[in-house]
Amino acid sequence: MLLALLPTERSDALRLEAFTEANIGPFAMAWSNRELIMQVEQETIRVLGADVVKNDGPWHYALVFPIRVQGENDETFDQKLDDPASKWKELFPTEENSPSDLKPGMTWEDFTARVRQNVKQYIREMGCEVTEFKSVDEDEIFVLFGMSDKEKALDLAEKEEARVRLKPSAYDAVDCKCPTDEKAGREWRIRELERSLRGVNIDNRCPAFVRYTATVHDVVEDVEDIEMIRIVRHGLQREVRLQVLEAEVTRLFFPIHQWDDLQELYARGWSNPYKPFYFPKANMPDNVSEYFGAHVAAFFHLYNAFTRWLVVPALVSIIFPFVRPHISHEKAHWFDSSFGGMMCLWSTFFLASLKHQMNAKLLKWGMGDTVSRVKNVRKNFKDELRGSCSENLRNLLHWTLVILFLSETVFFSRYIALWRRDLFDNPDGMTFGMQNTDAGKYFKYLVTANIKIVDAVWTPLCIYLTKHENHRTEMDLKSAMILKLFAVKSVLFYYPFIRSIFIQPHVEGCPGPGNHISGCLDALRADLQLFFITQVISVGAGLMVQLAMMYWTVRKELQRKKSDDGKLSYVEVQAMLADYDEEAEVSDYLQVVLNFGFLSMFGCVAPSMCVLCFLSNLPMKRLLAFRFSFSQKRVVPIITHGLGSWELILNFIAYIGVTLTCYIVIFAYNSLDLEDFRTQLLLFIAIERAVAVLKLMLTLVFGEKSLAQERIEEQNEEVLELIVASEIKKHHQRTHP
Repeated sequence: MLLALLPTERSDALRLEAFTEANIGPFAMAWSNRELIMQVEQETIRVLGADVVKNDGPWHYALVFPIRVQGENDETFDQKLDDPASKWKELFPTEENSPSDLKPGMTWEDFTARVRQNVKQYIREMGCEVTEFKSVDEDEIFVLFGMSDKEKALDLAEKEEARVRLKPSAYDAVDCKCPTDEKAGREWRIRELERSLRGVNIDNRCPAFVRYTATVHDVVEDVEDIEMIRIVRHGLQREVRLQVLEAEVTRLFFPIHQWDDLQELYARGWSNPYKPFYFPKANMPDNVSEYFGAHVAAFFHLYNAFTRWLVVPALVSIIFPFVRPHISHEKAHWFDSSFGGMMCLWSTFFLASLKHQMNAKLLKWGMGDTVSRVKNVRKNFKDELRGSCSENLRNLLHWTLVILFLSETVFFSRYIALWRRDLFDNPDGMTFGMQNTDAGKYFKYLVTANIKIVDAVWTPLCIYLTKHENHRTEMDLKSAMILKLFAVKSVLFYYPFIRSIFIQPHVEGCPGPGNHISGCLDALRADLQLFFITQVISVGAGLMVQLAMMYWTVRKELQRKKSDDGKLSYVEVQAMLADYDEEAEVSDYLQVVLNFGFLSMFGCVAPSMCVLCFLSNLPMKRLLAFRFSFSQKRVVPIITHGLGSWELILNFIAYIGVTLTCYIVIFAYNSLDLEDFRTQLLLFIAIERAVAVLKLMLTLVFGEKSLAQERIEEQNEEVLELIVASEIKKHHQRTHP
């Protein structure tokens, strides 16, 4: 199955460059005819098991407009509009007067056709080439556009304050050196890095990013393609209310994947599932940022850093399954306690290093503190509902459900613990036709089953309710979704295991002879290992199901062709792919964050989770990258400032992990053989606070930025004023000779 999903080599048919130069001009206005575009575009690629025409061309975006299909949607397109002028004004708020041909009684078909022509006109005025064609089943019109006029592109870049990188040569012009991430004395060391996706040689120099103006044109690099995608959308949004257009007129509006760039990422191993254990490279997120933008690259940088930092705990944890059966409980507890202490330090150094590396990456990607955040208003947002009774009731209902799901986890965990205790207290009895001793062993699966079932119910329910709340921006929606999902999932995933060691020994008792806490520890270790393996399998299976469903969708669309000689285009395939929306983003982050939590909180109980997590991260990352490239639409690039709320959650989990580890070492393992509870409590408080203070001190010592980044920023800050002042002077001399 996976073989059919993988990309193949490009054919040797008509090259894209030749097509662009020879045909974009004369055919740009005439491509409403599908047969014509398919005659021009002859290069065939294989995507998701289908041979399709490669028509990503020079295009940045696709707008998909529904059209009339006789006998299917006549009622919709025959609908009469009472006041088309007001609807027009809602779509195009900058126009003082609506067109004279918008009359009451105008059909929806005529209105949408008029809107499409007006949107195309605005796109052309921005400097973009525009083409359109009908879909393979002739129920949609695809409008493709991309920036082609260099002068207008620069005007747009200046108007939208595009981020551009200074040329390293600009530093030489003012007798200064461009900073790098390596400095020896006064010398900035230059080191060659892997080529960019477009084959440009790059190195470790870190020139400053500035907002584009005509004044600095000669000292800055060209506007990057990913930045052009961002400002084209934002520029169109100045004239067209996109949230209204997407909600009421168009079916889709998405940036177009570029096949050649995806093939290059695949060739470098990033999205190649045939290299499942390919160790992540530190510079690979830079390639991801070049194509997808910093928003996606930040997530994969987190995934890479987490995987790389797991190497040491994974190697150490390998010895535990082989040593544990041959040593006493006391010695095993000493081993586990030592590993728990190591994990406390590991989480501290990992988060400090992650913060340094993330800030350095953001600086390299042009996402520094001087860049303002762009907030896109959601198309479903309605200002008149803010603060309304219905909106407040909806929020109250959502939080009530949060409490109910939290309560279910608490009560179910207690019920299972009581049931298992009764089974072990009456070993000769029978339950469901099984001996109680056997039934007690099987009942541990109920904990994992409850977690998976409740998670399967809560996740889509929470996402559905949050999306129907009246959040103004995507950032507001994502923050609300993160809060509600994590509030329930943290309790759902962690509480049953925390209860096993905190509450069960003192309430229901532990399984095994003598009601000793070692019985709870052994049960907890087995439950954790079972759950972790189940979690890895279920997440991997979920990704494979997504890929299989997209494969099936494409095959089904091909079967709907209206003629035997019809060909599906690459852009049409992209229109079928899933969106990378808030739901997908939060789900991806949660997998990493929850795994980090299990290792931080319970690493001293089940060290083998470290090696399981490390080994599963490698192929999972490949599948995620493959999904981003070939089974979901290209992500709309946005300005990002790193991990956002997830950074706070990671730090919160790390502190909880310190508390849990100290409790397990002092009370459960009792490695120091303390009999007096008061002494244990005082020691627990002292060690827990000491470790927490150590974490805080290490965080303060490391700071938010590495020394290399501070040097880069200081050098850029000093030189930037000289470069800009020099260019202003030159610009003044040119304009006022």
